[in-house]
Amino acid sequence: MIKWITRTGGFFGVSSRSLSLIVSFLLVAGAASCTLPLPSGSATTQAQSSVSTAVPKQPLPEHRIGVRVVNGVGEFYNRITGEKFVPRGANYVVIGLQKNRAGEQYVSHATFGPGFYDRGAVEQALQKMHADGYNVARVFLETTTTTSITGNPGLSSPYLDNVTDFLKIADANGIYVIFVTDWLPDSDPYNQIVARECCETFDSSNAVHLSASGVEASRRFYSDFVTELIERNAPLGAVFSFNVSNEIAFDANEPPLTWTSGSVTLGNGRAYDMSKPEDKKRIIDEGLVYYIDQVRLAIQKVDPTSLVGVGFFQPQSPNPTRIGDPRVIRTYSAIWESNADYIDLHAYPGLELSLAQYVENYEINGMEEKPIMMGEFGAFKGAYPNSQAAALALQAWQIESCKYGFDGWLLWTWDNEFNGEMYSALTDGGAINGALAPVIRPDPCK
Repeated sequence: MIKWITRTGGFFGVSSRSLSLIVSFLLVAGAASCTLPLPSGSATTQAQSSVSTAVPKQPLPEHRIGVRVVNGVGEFYNRITGEKFVPRGANYVVIGLQKNRAGEQYVSHATFGPGFYDRGAVEQALQKMHADGYNVARVFLETTTTTSITGNPGLSSPYLDNVTDFLKIADANGIYVIFVTDWLPDSDPYNQIVARECCETFDSSNAVHLSASGVEASRRFYSDFVTELIERNAPLGAVFSFNVSNEIAFDANEPPLTWTSGSVTLGNGRAYDMSKPEDKKRIIDEGLVYYIDQVRLAIQKVDPTSLVGVGFFQPQSPNPTRIGDPRVIRTYSAIWESNADYIDLHAYPGLELSLAQYVENYEINGMEEKPIMMGEFGAFKGAYPNSQAAALALQAWQIESCKYGFDGWLLWTWDNEFNGEMYSALTDGGAINGALAPVIRPDPCK
């Protein structure tokens, strides 16, 4: 949820007065949120890996978790046992004060960052998750700091080594990993590619997700990332999926969405009349599907049996929400028309919307063939007086979601309380964990 304003952060639909600490964190992060990461020319102290897009010569083993349709209903399943697989777990989040290439400091994801990665803490967390019956951990790849996956050029070897180590620990503990990102790496060649069409026609997230150059850069990054894992002999069997975006959205305050006349051609090769409101809607719908499908093709060219998903926060209508937020998204096309293997929707109780309203805004509309996961749900302390009340609310939220067709649930977060603003699974001895743990509640719908 915790979607960074523009590219690094900002909690959607949450009052800054009730979440002053988190908002201050995000405002600091905003210092890194320039409209587009362009080459700075400064060096990093990390050893860097070479960029590789070569397709491995030998066929890779199949990923253990796949998607199938049974009697018209899509579900996750274990390819080895043939049994239905129900993702239940948490977002494993580490944050830390980091610097970008310009020397600006801000707090952002640090799970795998050199100097931040804590192998002992990872082992403890994943062992505990496994013991409590969970099977999935969702983690963020940081892309904009000097201690991120960003190389100079390419991708950072120390960072990728930590990612590989995390996968090995997850594999040893029966935990499957979802990788998500908020932005492209702030390095070449990705900057150089996006910059071809920035910034008069496409800017900010629109440059990444709508332009042909942005799509090309995204394909290149995800292909490089997966290839680097393969070259490190990382246990890809422990990967649940690669998500093309944590919470994908477009920027209404940046071109071409600010245009009221003229024509623009997207990465899909289609031209749109910017004087027509219906064409602006088509830009979002058709551009979104093209982006998802193209990045998925790039990932599966390298790793053919991997699952590819995409995440969303709630659209702003028909039930009013995220008032004043310039980030716009319409999810119907991604759910119903894209080739994404599953959809990751984020919904938090105790805030602006009921679960029924979330579902209406997301336009799930009875979707059965494509699995829908609640990749983020959690409880803010401003909404619940104590962890016990939060635990009961989250349990009821999970149970209610079953009637809307949700196929998996990942708590925000496992053990990070964001300086006391949120309840984690382990707050107060694990009240929320006790309400959600599969070892206690094998059936999430009861």
